[in-house]
Amino acid sequence: MSIISIVTTIITGAELAVKVGEVAKKLIPEPPKDLKDKHRWIQCTIKNETQFDMLLEGTYFDSGRYWTAPGGFSGFEQLVFSCCNGDGTILTGVSGGNTFRVSLDDKHYYDIALGWTNPQFGAYKAGVVQSSKAVDGYNVASAEGGSLTSNDIFEGKDKDGKPAKFRINVSAAPGAETLFVVKQILVA
Repeated sequence: MSIISIVTTIITGAELAVKVGEVAKKLIPEPPKDLKDKHRWIQCTIKNETQFDMLLEGTYFDSGRYWTAPGGFSGFEQLVFSCCNGDGTILTGVSGGNTFRVSLDDKHYYDIALGWTNPQFGAYKAGVVQSSKAVDGYNVASAEGGSLTSNDIFEGKDKDGKPAKFRINVSAAPGAETLFVVKQILVA
């Protein structure tokens, strides 16, 4: 474990709690009917309960295609994207992964690979791993889902100029409506 200094004012205390609460309360939209009419489909929501932008870095498909593609998004926001089996395919599902970069400042970042599946045979799966390769997210996806907490501690200063440290935590919950939550966990 190491401490990595970043040049960012870290949101702490009540302000962080309020912003996290706002993201947590955001409604996840119902998947569109025409998506649900597909043979196999999945809708993924990423709740970014951090102050940091998340940049889409890569995509991997074992099967299927995007219905609604993901992109980058801001801190304290949520992203919803969806995938389905490929047009004209027979007995295939949809399985793959994405890589996102949590942009901590202009020189530091934390890469995560998220995996999701709704295969023709088998269970819904989801997973997360620290990686810059989208296929790694797919490879760690499991029916139980998963989580990770960064080994490194990131340190900046709060608005009063005091040191503020945090870790990144990511959880993955599988299902037709897969949920990923990215958290900024303050540490003493």
